[in-house]
Amino acid sequence: MLNSMCYDDPANSKTGLKAGIPEAENVIKAKDIAEKEGTMKTEEIAKKEEMDQAPGGNFSEILRQYRKKARLSQQELALGMNVTRNTIINWESGRNKPDYSCIPALCSLLDIPVHKLFDMPSDVGLSLQEEQVLANFRLLSPLGRNLVDKVLGIMVDEELSARQSALRENTVFVEIRPAAVAAGAGVEVADAVPSYTFLRRNSINARADGIVRVSGDSMEPVYHDGDYVYYAATEEARPGTDIIVDTDDGAVIKRVAEDRSLCSLNADRPYPVKSEDNRLVVRGRVLGVVAESDYLSSKDRSLAEEIFEDRVREFRQAHHLDSWE
Repeated sequence: MLNSMCYDDPANSKTGLKAGIPEAENVIKAKDIAEKEGTMKTEEIAKKEEMDQAPGGNFSEILRQYRKKARLSQQELALGMNVTRNTIINWESGRNKPDYSCIPALCSLLDIPVHKLFDMPSDVGLSLQEEQVLANFRLLSPLGRNLVDKVLGIMVDEELSARQSALRENTVFVEIRPAAVAAGAGVEVADAVPSYTFLRRNSINARADGIVRVSGDSMEPVYHDGDYVYYAATEEARPGTDIIVDTDDGAVIKRVAEDRSLCSLNADRPYPVKSEDNRLVVRGRVLGVVAESDYLSSKDRSLAEEIFEDRVREFRQAHHLDSWE
């Protein structure tokens, strides 16, 4: 009977079947829960990585470092901030961050600038070395500070003098030819205003009489639209050289062909044949393109204006530039 009841009874068979269904459902539910937990953990990890990479993402580590540097325990910092130790633990573990209203007190207790606490660039722009120098300066007596101030003044004057000497030796005053020269038909220059600039001295501009801007693409691939080129003043037009020429149609930059005619370098932009009545005046031979590295920084340019003050004044007077302003 026992065997009959366990294996043959229809009710028991049904019960066994029904009992199997919840068991399978439990397995499925457990699997779903595990997958959801895994997804949540993955999302938490991704979120933490995103926070670490974002500005201020190193907050927890920075907070921990400065707390130890201040020789404060988590409990002591908590007391100073009027929060619980668990709150400090959460801050240092990266679970959350303090409310913005707490930041001033936190920075004061740890003696840390706000930008450092959140790993952000400083508006003042002080490096760690500069901050250390400033901190040491504040430890000095008034007499010591005056002495440091005098020494720094002497050093700054010497540095400035050395920089001016270097600029004077390695900088050239360069005239910019009025308007542009066309890598095409021609650019009118009648009403153009002359100007000047400062460039780093090199073997090319040491021989140049000026620079001029290229307009158009007919001289590509050697000279591109917007390039500035060095030129040496000359009236010669030797075959194979690139020259600056004033024509009745305006100023152009062209190569001198073997038959001494002017031609473009870009086959898709041929220079049109001019009539014999078209007046050509060679102004200069192209020496090369002005490289980006040839230009001075804005700071050095301002200093160069002072160094070459007399040269600038002569140039402006010679070209009556003041009358243009």
